[in-house]
Amino acid sequence: MSKINRCGWSKHYARITARAEEVFEDEQVAKNWLKRPNQALGGETPLGLLDTETGAEQVNQVLTRIEYGVYS
Repeated sequence: MSKINRCGWSKHYARITARAEEVFEDEQVAKNWLKRPNQALGGETPLGLLDTETGAEQVNQVLTRIEYGVYS
């Protein structure tokens, strides 16, 4: 996994934040979710994974599972 530059992190942050707000239908709930360690992400916070394309995709996949009720 290669690190991306700060601009890339910002792009991932904007995309994932918007996606979380869409899934949770509440800005504050989405922000809180992004800051909390997540078991589905190996105990990492979603924000902590946004420095790589792979990490951002993992976060997006968890959000999709939540959206479709697959994540427990």
